[in-house]
Amino acid sequence: MATNLNVTELDFDQIKKNLKNYLKTQSDFNDHNFEGSGLSTLLDVLAYNTHYNAMTAHFALNEAFLDSAQIRGNVVTRAKLLGYTPRSVLAPRAVVNIVVDITGAQGTIPGSLSLPRGTKLTTNVDGSEYRYVVLEEQSALIDSGGTTFTFNNVNIVEGTRKTLLYRVDNDIENQKFQISDPDADTSTLRVLIQANDQSTSYDNYTKFESLINVTSASKVYYLQENSAEYFEIYFGDGVTGKKPTNNNIVTLDYVYTKGGESNGANAFTIVDNIGGYANKTVTTVTASSGGTGKETTESIRFNAPLTFTSQNRAVTSDDYRAIIQKSFTNINSISAWGGEDNDPPDYGKVYIAIKPLVGDSLTEGEKSQIIGTILKGKNVVSITPQIVDPNYTYIELDVFFKYNPNLTDRSSVELQAVVRDTISDYNFNELNKFDGVFRHSQLLKAIDNADPSIQNSSVRPYMFMNVTPSSTAANNFSMSFTSPFYSTGSTVNTISSTPWLYNTETVYFGDIPITNSTNRQIIAYKIVAGENVTVIADCGLVEATAGKVTLKNFIPDSNSPTTIRITVTPNSLDLGPKRDQLVAIDPLRVTITPQIDTIALSGSSGTIDYTTNSRLR
Repeated sequence: MATNLNVTELDFDQIKKNLKNYLKTQSDFNDHNFEGSGLSTLLDVLAYNTHYNAMTAHFALNEAFLDSAQIRGNVVTRAKLLGYTPRSVLAPRAVVNIVVDITGAQGTIPGSLSLPRGTKLTTNVDGSEYRYVVLEEQSALIDSGGTTFTFNNVNIVEGTRKTLLYRVDNDIENQKFQISDPDADTSTLRVLIQANDQSTSYDNYTKFESLINVTSASKVYYLQENSAEYFEIYFGDGVTGKKPTNNNIVTLDYVYTKGGESNGANAFTIVDNIGGYANKTVTTVTASSGGTGKETTESIRFNAPLTFTSQNRAVTSDDYRAIIQKSFTNINSISAWGGEDNDPPDYGKVYIAIKPLVGDSLTEGEKSQIIGTILKGKNVVSITPQIVDPNYTYIELDVFFKYNPNLTDRSSVELQAVVRDTISDYNFNELNKFDGVFRHSQLLKAIDNADPSIQNSSVRPYMFMNVTPSSTAANNFSMSFTSPFYSTGSTVNTISSTPWLYNTETVYFGDIPITNSTNRQIIAYKIVAGENVTVIADCGLVEATAGKVTLKNFIPDSNSPTTIRITVTPNSLDLGPKRDQLVAIDPLRVTITPQIDTIALSGSSGTIDYTTNSRLR
């Protein structure tokens, strides 16, 4: 009786083994030596061919689905079916004011002056020069004194402006027009069409966003990434969007950029004259930010289904995230939640927290753009979107690790540096985002694996926030941390602070129990002969189980430190953010202590000197 072959194997050796086992069941090969004969070579060929075909089929099947595709072109194609276009490289953006001084100018003084699109500026970041250009043309009237023109809130982007010209040839089926720079920022793209070479008028085409109100006469263009990873545009077919006629001239005007290299630039100089005037000054309103590389394959894989699910309307919190991520570029991480899930509940609202690519929070102009432009017409009328700033909980770490010096050539100082780099990598990869959880065991694992000599490690995490009080008015601060606090309920302080000055004395924040309450009263105290002496009896409240600290009605001296750090011990070693909260390790607040593992070094004789570390300070 014939034996069925296992046809699900992909491994070469296993395929060959299955073929051997099958032949051994045949009477013609009962006593055949498969290893020492020419038949083994034939089996190799058969196994190889089977392996090759199986892998090809397996690969082809995987590439047919968004979740499993590995080739970027296939991921992009599957995303297109969901109506998603990958994000291009994004140029850093800045806002400046430009003043043109015409004092002493000869001839007729114009009443207005134009700042052309593409006007060039330069800046310097870390010793490298970068070029910025004005994004949109702007006009300014001369001032009452007749000496200056002021251009306020001018948007500039990093990069070089470029223009491409194409001729429409309707003999080419499905003609497409490629943007020839892989680092082009498509958000700066302008698509213009003129009737022919001699025409002086242009039709401005806008990017297709939705089928709503798109007719055969709609001047829209479609944007996609092609298989060569370049962006290209195409036009409507005369039904869904206007179709250009033969010999029309297509102009693609855009900026290609170096991405995020010049993020943070805050000093700019104009290269070009404006209206022939050379005396110009530039003041920075908002430093450059938002520059980033082209969207990664994994990002496309994640965002495409979310965008499809939202269907260009904002109903659920996932919809808000998807729509904002699609249309707004300056996002590192985003969180959205309904008002019913807020603390306290605030019905009729949806809250959105955004961590920008550069800086800690969005500008008021960016918040207005999201609410007034991106979300307008997409959200439910009865629901009011509100953008809030991220709430940062910073982590301070006491790190100890034991090592066997016989297993490494590194000194204790070098091992400290290795561990510090490991913590930095963990902070960068896992934290600083709204879904970034500080997982204590994962950090320990990373430290233990940082060097073969490290035997074990222990980490004590603490949470802190900074407040910047006024010295001229009573201060009130409310701080919500990501975890309840560890509290003994005794006279031991639940919170601690850096020193500040009150009535010329150095004082600190502490807390004392409140009778018949789990909360604790915040006090300000000074240290006299090693004892804490209360200076201000009521400075607020500690709600340990809620993880909240409220400071109230305190006024530091004018020469007091600008910032006061409030530190607490979390009740858990794991710290998970909620809503607008972000968790981040402060690299300046990480202490690392290497200790020789005497037992690993000397066996049982090392037990005499072996020590452990307390879980608390």
